[in-house]
Amino acid sequence: MTWEEEQARFWDWINHPQDLGEDADAIATLMAPHSHISQAEALSIYNNAYHQRLVEVSSSLFPVLFNTLGRDLYTQLWLAYMGAHPPRNGPIHRIGEHLPEFVRHHPSFAPLPAVADIAQLETLLGQLFDRVDETPYTLSELQTLPQDDWPAMRWLAGQDWALMSSRFDLESYWQKMQAYRQAGGEPGETDFAIEPLNPLPDSSLPNYLVFRQNHGMQFQRIRPEFAVFLQSVREGSPFAEICQQLAEHFPDQEIPSLSLRLLLRAIELQLLRTGAPG
Repeated sequence: MTWEEEQARFWDWINHPQDLGEDADAIATLMAPHSHISQAEALSIYNNAYHQRLVEVSSSLFPVLFNTLGRDLYTQLWLAYMGAHPPRNGPIHRIGEHLPEFVRHHPSFAPLPAVADIAQLETLLGQLFDRVDETPYTLSELQTLPQDDWPAMRWLAGQDWALMSSRFDLESYWQKMQAYRQAGGEPGETDFAIEPLNPLPDSSLPNYLVFRQNHGMQFQRIRPEFAVFLQSVREGSPFAEICQQLAEHFPDQEIPSLSLRLLLRAIELQLLRTGAPG
């Protein structure tokens, strides 16, 4: 076995939670004897400490999920997750990039869709924060756009925002959880729960916008009209096609004034980047 192969084997023993007793003989051939315990037992101690530290780090990246589940249940979830998705090189926030999907299919958490929504939102908050800085499209640029260029104008979507769907009141829950954490509340012991939205949103359209503004992360509920507008921008549609999409979804509304309001709102939130006509 080459040195590179030995290193890869050792990393595999460390990088995800597992019962190393099954590989005790192989471990003994690669590690020097320990005075009091077997090589596999010694490596198991290191494996456990490594993953407990990653769980601790992850709790600062997913504070709402951590305080929702409580320390024990959160640790169980993360150990199972890291067993399926071992950590890899890169920014630390990437450690949870597959967590929302893992939660949705986990037998214990799949019946609790709010848990997956919390994980998805906190994942987006971390991912979008580290996106490259871009110069936003401004109102001044819009004011200088020739009238004849409006129909074919395609604005670029910024990289630092995303849309998501949830049937839960994440805004209210986040506010309560922030106050709970600031008051030193014990994780998993809240006297409040996440509530479903009333009325329930249209499941065919996203209803939350997650975005970075002025070097800070925010999220807010959005109306269906803004969701259609932003989805069309993300797809690279020209303004005329965006207006057509709005007309198809909202035939009772005045599309010229609606589309202008939505465009100005997107500019205000710095969601657009300079595009080009045609």
